[in-house]
Amino acid sequence: MEPEVLYPLQLLDVRLYTVTLERFAPEEPAPESDQEQSTGAPFLGINIEIIRHAEHRQLSVFLTLELKGPDGKAPEFRLHFVIEGLFEAQCDFDAIDAATWEEFERTSAITLLWPYAREYTHSFARRMRADLPVLPTLHRLQIRKATESAPTLEELP
Repeated sequence: MEPEVLYPLQLLDVRLYTVTLERFAPEEPAPESDQEQSTGAPFLGINIEIIRHAEHRQLSVFLTLELKGPDGKAPEFRLHFVIEGLFEAQCDFDAIDAATWEEFERTSAITLLWPYAREYTHSFARRMRADLPVLPTLHRLQIRKATESAPTLEELP
């Protein structure tokens, strides 16, 4: 008797795909009349891309994070990194229903990779002695579609 599959996609491996960390002195701000007043809060951008490898019943999830900030007199940084999560389907891709795919693309792929993203961010901060903000835990993170503007850390609840 076949055991029941609780969730058809299993995380096999996670690796750092690319990373860029820059630190620089901020430019002199333009006069207030020429620009909106900056809040000084870092910006967090999140994107996800899923690529299926049908021949092996595997798929890659690329989670891209971009942190920028703070605006102001403190040294500024830009951190851009991509982590790849390798998932394996426990059955044929065609046997996975549309609702499960939608839930995976919208929520589960990020949920399963988020602890790794947090750890990589903290690791970069320690190595570079950069004042990077702590990424929020998932219950505080608002996941939005790529077509919408990503929230800044200050906008997160």
